[in-house]
Amino acid sequence: MTSTVRTRFAPSPTGELHLGNLRIAVFNFLLARRHAGAFVVRVEDTDRERNRPGAEERIFEDLAWAGLHWDEGPDRGGPFGPYRQSEREGIHHEKAIELLERGAAYRCSCSEAELDSGRTATRDSPGCPGGCRDRADVAGAAPEGGVDGFAIRFAVPDRVISVKDEVRGDISFHGRDIGDFVILRSDGRATYNFAVVADDVAMEISHVIRGAGHLSNTPKQALLFDALLGRRPHFAHLPTVLGKDGGKLSKRTGAPGVELLRREGFHPDGVVNYLSLLGWSPGDDREVLTREELIREIDLARAGASDTVFDPEKLRWVSSQHIAGMSTEKLAEAVEPYLDRSRFPLEGVELVRAVEAIRTRLTTFGEVNEHLTLVFPEARALASAREELMREEGAGELLAAVRDSLAGLSGWSADSAGEAVRSAGKVIGVRGAGLFHPVRLALSGSRSGPDLGKVLEAIGRDRTLELLDEALARVRAGA
Repeated sequence: MTSTVRTRFAPSPTGELHLGNLRIAVFNFLLARRHAGAFVVRVEDTDRERNRPGAEERIFEDLAWAGLHWDEGPDRGGPFGPYRQSEREGIHHEKAIELLERGAAYRCSCSEAELDSGRTATRDSPGCPGGCRDRADVAGAAPEGGVDGFAIRFAVPDRVISVKDEVRGDISFHGRDIGDFVILRSDGRATYNFAVVADDVAMEISHVIRGAGHLSNTPKQALLFDALLGRRPHFAHLPTVLGKDGGKLSKRTGAPGVELLRREGFHPDGVVNYLSLLGWSPGDDREVLTREELIREIDLARAGASDTVFDPEKLRWVSSQHIAGMSTEKLAEAVEPYLDRSRFPLEGVELVRAVEAIRTRLTTFGEVNEHLTLVFPEARALASAREELMREEGAGELLAAVRDSLAGLSGWSADSAGEAVRSAGKVIGVRGAGLFHPVRLALSGSRSGPDLGKVLEAIGRDRTLELLDEALARVRAGA
């Protein structure tokens, strides 16, 4: 194993990527980038019955959307390929035979009945139910160094097995609680624990960062690393993420799929930022960090072991903070794919001005249409608002004063238009809600909304005066 930091994310193409999975990828990516190392994607696709067509491609799309760009993987190759576990069977066989020849593993001929009885029996020492570890007729290497139809078990030592975890410190297990486990099935397929270690060894993975749910696998894998490599990678088991109901976060308990977050338009940097805070802290009270800051600050020593709770509202807030940090031009580009052009046929400068008016209300890019209705309302909303204005005492005088003040402007900007409205209010002795609510009703059909000056700039001079004229005509007709 080299001194270069090499991390890996190993998803299974059995469904969509959810936030719990993505969080593991985030930590592996950040640590690799922190140390100028390599971030590897290795697809664990050996569960043929559960693999779903297209799932692998969607996982890649989700990772790319989150900006977790990998250095090696099935789609781009690398020096340690192949990067699909199903294509590495030969490597698994080679490593199993290596363990047989060293005496670290043995062939097992136990029947299913013997295996079933052994699962419930109390162990006094490691071994298999049929005693194959000590039988000369099955011990030793397979004929001609191949795999011959027997299962192969790892010979677990009868002692305490200690594992150093970067998050949880030293953890101990006893060999008799583990038992001699199968590393290669009788049909030649590697078991999960063995395939993972064989691949990590071959790919020179330096850090194994994953969820606490894998702790039970760790003693078996530590022993396999010892036997195959002579040393272990750095293990780090991140705390479990719980849902608000206290159960483990999963697709079944409401963990949103990454694809859903993409469709809704969450800021990808906001998602990465929020996930990094589930079990880790930068060492101070900061909650909003750029990707560059996360890479600079990430340190497994500041990861906690206690369970953490997923908060969808906090995720949305962090997304909003990253949106707030964007330039208006970049934000306009980001919301454009979500724009309903049948309702809001905005282009170029018009779109930028509209986005500037609503930007403080956005928590996701996908909310753009909802908030644009406060700048470009539907006809029925305006009609209802005009009926409301007819019942407002002094609405005609106020709207006329505002209309004249705006019409007299030599230029048109958020500042100048907003000041013109306030000046009209001073002339007729109205301010605050008494001034702004009727104007908003006339322009957007609502008493509340974004900064009025920015709304006026987005609507433009001609449309603003047209809307005020229409509202005035309706108020005067009802007088």
